[in-house]
Amino acid sequence: MHPLPMSLPAELRNFSQADLDRAKAIGAIYRGAAVIVVHEAVLDEIIEYSEQGRRCEVGGFLLGGVYNDDPPFTVIRHFHPALQAVSGAASLTFTHDVWADLHRQAEQKYPGETVVGWHHTHPGFGVFLSGYDLFIHRNFFPEIWQVAMVVDPRRQEFGFFQWREGEVKDCGFLCAKA
Repeated sequence: MHPLPMSLPAELRNFSQADLDRAKAIGAIYRGAAVIVVHEAVLDEIIEYSEQGRRCEVGGFLLGGVYNDDPPFTVIRHFHPALQAVSGAASLTFTHDVWADLHRQAEQKYPGETVVGWHHTHPGFGVFLSGYDLFIHRNFFPEIWQVAMVVDPRRQEFGFFQWREGEVKDCGFLCAKA
């Protein structure tokens, strides 16, 4: 774990040094790994959407920007639910239609934003990445700054995962108030 960076990269849109100073660190921020920054309203939106996944998994995509190199800042500014995903009690599949909808909607609603990660629920199973989840992350979210978020709406738990030391591991994040 390392102390938070002293200053934000100048490129951060809609985010200031004061926002970083007011942000609440939740969990461990690791040296050499991306610093994940989530706007509180977006976190609330994801958790509320996750309540729909109390019996079957639901998911979506995290959009925002990536700034700086050492460490990179992954800023999550938007959530796009994967409404057309194929959902089961312990599985979620992002079909071709889901990916097409993401790209179409992202261009319209969030121009200039990047897909910085993905989200899904584990209803009643806890917060972890399964073997299949790791396959998805390794193959579709391979950049060091791309993250995964898992919510267990039954246990009311959630967590983030990031690339660290060549593996996908759990991590903390900064929650920024708007």
